[in-house]
Amino acid sequence: MRHKAPAGYDGRETLRFTGGPSPLTDTALAAAIIITCGAAATQSLTGFGFALVMVPLLSLAWDVKSAVVTSSLLGTVALLPLLFEVRRHVHMSRVAPMLAGSIAGIPAGIWLLGWIDPQALEILVGAIVITTSLLLYLGPSSGQTRAGAIPSVTVGALSGVLRASTSMGGPPAVLYLIGTERQVEAFRGTLLAFFLPTSLVTVAGLAAVGRVTPDILVTTALALPALAIGLIAGARVRAVVRQEVFRAIVLLVLVATSIAIIVSASTELV
Repeated sequence: MRHKAPAGYDGRETLRFTGGPSPLTDTALAAAIIITCGAAATQSLTGFGFALVMVPLLSLAWDVKSAVVTSSLLGTVALLPLLFEVRRHVHMSRVAPMLAGSIAGIPAGIWLLGWIDPQALEILVGAIVITTSLLLYLGPSSGQTRAGAIPSVTVGALSGVLRASTSMGGPPAVLYLIGTERQVEAFRGTLLAFFLPTSLVTVAGLAAVGRVTPDILVTTALALPALAIGLIAGARVRAVVRQEVFRAIVLLVLVATSIAIIVSASTELV
């Protein structure tokens, strides 16, 4: 059940909490629906980026741990149609060792989500987004790195820890594959095939430890139409716009948003 916000509530108080997740307000629900559309469009366009958009922006209106779990659920749903679209371009020889490492790293990430202070988690999320955005923007173009240059299992393990604790498991895998896959569709296919199993395991683990609350389920269900719209919009944009231009804009917005989150969370810690 969704809780009513008290009179005079400005939509920001739920960001800070000391115990369990804060209640879902009308502000947080509306933000989740709108942000889901943009996150799905980004994922559809590039093959990654759902959580990079969803978590920093939604954490401005709702507590960060609820944002992480909501992003995990919606991001998993978004992967299904995208993977079906590029199923013929999946390189299982790349996916398998990364997947093994990721599954091994997920329990540590779930533990980290329950242990870490919420403000510290916000700072961690913001730092991950900024670092990843800069690395992706400045990183090498596809196919310039040998596939064995970075151990696949290590990449997968780091991705698993980050996926379960911040819903942002993509950065290590993206940085690895962006330097090894020569074809755009192969890059998207391998990335999506890696994301789906790890996302399913992550969601199951979060549910097992009680992180999937009724408010999060309600938010996920109500955001599904926005998710579909975003996926369709991203596919349309992908057909007519250069990905490099769109990616640069998205990364710039993410960096600006993440800086704001870090400043806000740091103020609370002082």
